[in-house]
Order: sequence, then structure tokens, then C-alpha cells
Amino acid sequence: MRILAFTDFHGNPEAFRRARQTIANEKPAFVLVAGDIVNHDAERAKRFLANLSEAGSPVYFVPGNMDGADLTSWSGAESVRALHGRCETWEDVALIGLAGSPSGSFSTPIEYSEETGAEVLAKASTNCHGGKVILVSHCPPRETKADRAMSGQHIGSSAVRKFVEEIKPTLVVSGHVHQAQCLDRIGPTIIVNAGPAKSGDYAIIDMNDGVDVTLAKFM
Repeated sequence: MRILAFTDFHGNPEAFRRARQTIANEKPAFVLVAGDIVNHDAERAKRFLANLSEAGSPVYFVPGNMDGADLTSWSGAESVRALHGRCETWEDVALIGLAGSPSGSFSTPIEYSEETGAEVLAKASTNCHGGKVILVSHCPPRETKADRAMSGQHIGSSAVRKFVEEIKPTLVVSGHVHQAQCLDRIGPTIIVNAGPAKSGDYAIIDMNDGVDVTLAKFM
């Protein structure tokens, strides 16, 4: 099963066009979008997400800290599903989502305390059943390659880190830290920062007997 993962479009129309073409070419089972779809404009984000789904694959997404808060529960397009605080299943895969990022000094639209982040994740996972679990979190788990800022500081979420250590999902798909496109691990869990789509970055995930991840660039 092939999955494509995108994050951090930040409203770049050319990135959306190329992502849609990539989806049409690759024909993945589904698409994951890990937030920062646009900056503040929820209605524009909805249009972009619906347009991506028209390439032929369902889209599961979480908003990023820069997105409008009403995106967290939006399901206005038939093939687009918001994952924040919820669990969706695809065959034997369970998808869990967390929007936004931990509270900081930027006062962006979607921020959370680490306590709230932990509560959202716990609630989402309560009735979640699947042989493989994928967490889609805009903010990566703390103290990984995926959350290292250009300064070298780790700016990820401790709530996400704790959830990964306790639940041991198969995969975490994140973004937020633009310069940290990478693969990493926490125990058995593969951590993917797909990199900013606005710069042409995305990830190809093949889940069969195991999990193979390729960090890619739009052609």
C-alpha cells in the first residue's frame, strides 16, 4: 500500500498544483497532509484540500499552527477527512491526528499546552483499532532529528514524544520544522518529517510487510 505525505504548503499554489499531479501519477491508497496548508485562511485551505482529493485519492489531514481553527473539524468534502482528535481506519491501518503546535511566543491560530495535547491524543486513541497505527501530527515529537531547528534547538512536542513512547505507533508523519526533513526513530516507531511542500518536499510511504519511506522532491 502506497501513501503520499505532504506538509507545510503555506498557500503556495504551485506546490498544490504539483502535489495534485504527483497524486494523480502515483495513485496512492490515500494522502496525508500534516498541516500549515495556508496561512490563516481556512476557506482557502478547504478549497486546496478538496482540489487535492480530486486527483483520485482520499485526503486525511490535520491543520498546522498557522491554519484556521475551524479546520480541525471540517469534513465538507466527501474525500477529505480531518484527523485532529479522531481516529479513522483504512483497511488495517488506524490514523490518529493532532493539529497545531505547543504554545510559544508566536501566538499562531492553533496552539496547545502539552497537557491538552496529551489529552487530545489519549482521547483519539481510546477507540482506535488497527494493526498499524499512523499518527499525523503537525508538530514532531521532541528530541528527534525531525524537530531540530536551524539553531540546533529541539522545538517539538513532549506530549507527542510521550504518546509515541507509550503507544508505539508504526509511523509518525509530521512537518512544522521546515529545515528538518528527515527520517528518525523512537524505538520501533518511524518518524517522518516530510519537509515543506512549498519547497517541493514530500514523502512516499510503502506499507506492506514492513514500512519503507522515501523522502522526495516534486519532479
